[in-house]
Amino acid sequence: MTKKEPKTKRISDILDASIQEFVEKGYENTTMESIAARAGLTKGGLYYHFNSKDDILVKANETFMEPIFLFMGEAMADPDPARGLAGYIRNYLSYWTGHPRELSFVFLTMIKTMASEQFRHLYRGYTTQMTDFFNTIYLTGITSKRFRSFNTRSASLALMAALDGIIGYLIIDAELVLEQTIEDFTETFITTYKER
Repeated sequence: MTKKEPKTKRISDILDASIQEFVEKGYENTTMESIAARAGLTKGGLYYHFNSKDDILVKANETFMEPIFLFMGEAMADPDPARGLAGYIRNYLSYWTGHPRELSFVFLTMIKTMASEQFRHLYRGYTTQMTDFFNTIYLTGITSKRFRSFNTRSASLALMAALDGIIGYLIIDAELVLEQTIEDFTETFITTYKER
């Protein structure tokens, strides 16, 4: 890697190398040296950008959430809450099934998070953020008469859990088909609540 490369490119290369190392070797067996070697940097070059592999773990998780936040923004901007939510479901499931290596990394991070209080901040508030997002869309749909009245909080929690629960299975279980799963989620979490 040359010094002429932009900082964003070096960071991207480091994150890519670290994800490969974490997925292949596990978090505990990955070292800053192995990340640096894979990224084509010296160890000092790596430490110029990150203080530790913990810092890299945090930055990688933030990077993976960026598209999800974009999908959320698109869903909220849609004047039809049902259509916005359907678009979010499609985008979310399509994104993760199209990025299995990154999903493996997220699952690895979750395991690390469950085992260490030090990393719980990575996911603390995630449930609230996601259920609030779904709840807002559902309430907007009720107000605009697109959805009938129902318990939006429980539906929001169920949708969040179902989406996060299915993504790994969509990759490992050949019986599950993405398009059918999207249709099933749309039926269960949107059509069921539509005003008739």
